[in-house]
Amino acid sequence: MKKISIIICIVLFAWGNSSAQELKATGGFMPHSYYSFSWNTMFTLGDFNKWVSSPSPAGFNFGGRYFIDKGFNLGFNIGWQRVSQSYGYETYYGDDGSAITATNYRFTWMVPFQVAAGYMFLPTKMISPYVEIGIGGDYMEHHLVVQEYDFYEKRWDFSLTPEIGALIKFGYYRSWGAIVAFNYKWTTNNIQLIGDKSGYLSMMGLKLGLVYILN
Repeated sequence: MKKISIIICIVLFAWGNSSAQELKATGGFMPHSYYSFSWNTMFTLGDFNKWVSSPSPAGFNFGGRYFIDKGFNLGFNIGWQRVSQSYGYETYYGDDGSAITATNYRFTWMVPFQVAAGYMFLPTKMISPYVEIGIGGDYMEHHLVVQEYDFYEKRWDFSLTPEIGALIKFGYYRSWGAIVAFNYKWTTNNIQLIGDKSGYLSMMGLKLGLVYILN
């Protein structure tokens, strides 16, 4: 009986060790889902860049992904972003014929709500590149502050956000990791506070954050 017990223990140890080596070789477990919180830096493009040209690190994003088949996943993104810039003396004319010549301060803040669909190429590895697209909308406010006057617009829009990036695990068996991504965003939003109405607004973003992985 003692010999049988020893043999069973040896077999179980060998099986467990081989399973661990196999898991390590593949880079870890297959995620069931993950949640991310990231810090975003935004770069305005086109007419949006004419409004505010300075890049802005004032933004964050919270997202979740659920794997439906191998590397295919669905999820959501919600966040907040702000861009701002001060400009030199300009003259603004009111509807009543009045004029103000002063420095001005422009800023836009936005709250995006999107569903996301993507594909992770190596979900069991330590580093897995991915591609995805977000579809949804944003609430935006555009503000032009001249002395004590605040001229502003509130707008909702439709938006598309293709993204490429990578999820990086902190270890073979770790539930924590990091995310690094770069995206392009196109929206139906526009600005009418200065001169002619702008075209649709677009921007690029750099995303760095933490990820909690469930298996």
